[in-house]
Amino acid sequence: MDLIENGKLLYTLRKAKGMTQKQVADRLGIQPKTVSKWETGHGFPDVSTLSDLADIFGVSERTLLSGRLARNMQETGNMKHTKFYVCPLCGSFTQGIGEGQPICCGKPLKPLTVQPADEAHALTVSEIEEDTYIEFHHDMTKEHFISFVAYVACDRVLIVKLYPEQDAAVRFPKMFGGRLYYYCNRHGLFVHSPKKRPAPTSEEKGNLTALLSAFARAYHAENSPRPVFADHFAKRLFSADEYAQIEKFVKLGGHDVKRYVNEQLAPTPLSRARFCEDSLKTAVLTGTRQYVILASGFDTFALRNPSPDLSVYEIDKPKVLADKKRRMERAGLRSPNSTRYISADLSTTDLEKVLIENGFDKRKKTFFSCLGLFYHLTKAEIGRLVEGISKFAAEGSTLLFDFPDNHFFSSDVPRVQELVKMASESGAPMKSCFGYEELEKLLEKYDFYLYEFLSDKEMQARYFADRDDGLTPFEHVNYALAVLKP
Repeated sequence: MDLIENGKLLYTLRKAKGMTQKQVADRLGIQPKTVSKWETGHGFPDVSTLSDLADIFGVSERTLLSGRLARNMQETGNMKHTKFYVCPLCGSFTQGIGEGQPICCGKPLKPLTVQPADEAHALTVSEIEEDTYIEFHHDMTKEHFISFVAYVACDRVLIVKLYPEQDAAVRFPKMFGGRLYYYCNRHGLFVHSPKKRPAPTSEEKGNLTALLSAFARAYHAENSPRPVFADHFAKRLFSADEYAQIEKFVKLGGHDVKRYVNEQLAPTPLSRARFCEDSLKTAVLTGTRQYVILASGFDTFALRNPSPDLSVYEIDKPKVLADKKRRMERAGLRSPNSTRYISADLSTTDLEKVLIENGFDKRKKTFFSCLGLFYHLTKAEIGRLVEGISKFAAEGSTLLFDFPDNHFFSSDVPRVQELVKMASESGAPMKSCFGYEELEKLLEKYDFYLYEFLSDKEMQARYFADRDDGLTPFEHVNYALAVLKP
């Protein structure tokens, strides 16, 4: 038995059901952390639990033991393969997912051909309380009307029958990830395709990653009763309209905002920020007096800096820093005197030179953070950056970073694949990943000692244990802290 593969299957089945780890645990009468251990490959349900778990997920015990879904189950057990049938004589309708052919009024029925909605069959989707409200811009006469509306997800089909001379509107419980079908008695079956997310402009591409990271920190701090990392300044970098626009951006992709933030946008920014600032606090207690934030984006530490003797140097591309300063000015946030903002491209800039030009003291112990940076540099660029720091930083200085492991780009975890895709679309594609030994050799080559290493599973145990909101560290993302040797 491969516990990792079994864990991936349990995760996939739970997500397909739209359940949290706590909901599964409550059904089984166990702790949520036990479900987390199963999904991360640190254990497996015992015999007494396996049967109940199979019933919850609607699969066989053999499937759970094998770690994979049978091909025919994937193809025919998914309700998204539903076909619709309408009797041409009486107008009755039915649906099914198999290969059988239903019969009505003595005649076999053929599945309806699905067509994209045209202007004459447009609809409006909005939210009312906990429901999705769908309104059709269509006649509802006895001769011409919408006959039925169906919401189809992987594990359910909800159908509402409509009648002539009634309102052309329906309500469904709020759900995400499915498809909406509706049948016009004259023109056939249509499928609603949500508008695609608006493509970012060339100006937005440069800092979209920074924007989404700040939004995730802001949303989490505002909406989580038990935040992993509480950044209460992040939201002030957005106007009310900008904040709402990002929420709309997420919804246009067919996602629930809270779920998408917790599962896709927030895990890595929260993990690395918490690890970084906890480590920085310890470093300050042991004599660190300078903090260099490489690729700082919309980091807000300088606004929250509790150490008056700690000088902060934020380094990022001119466009990003200019945007950040504009946002701070708009929000009435003053730049602290202890902070220097340095516009530079880290792949080409002489880091030592630009730091010294801005008051950096090479004699002082310094904490360097590279959060979200190593993903987007080549290994050669990372090597040059680490080498450059090693040549001018004081002994005992610290380098902290997050990075993808060597299974990242081949991962079959959907949200990892989505992250890679998002990075590419934002204009900042991911380029590098490291195995532990490869990373350790790189650091040792430039006199850095790998002092602390956290895998995604260790990060889960440290900061994300016993949560029921879907927040778990990203698979195949690791965190490291290295110290410059004397």
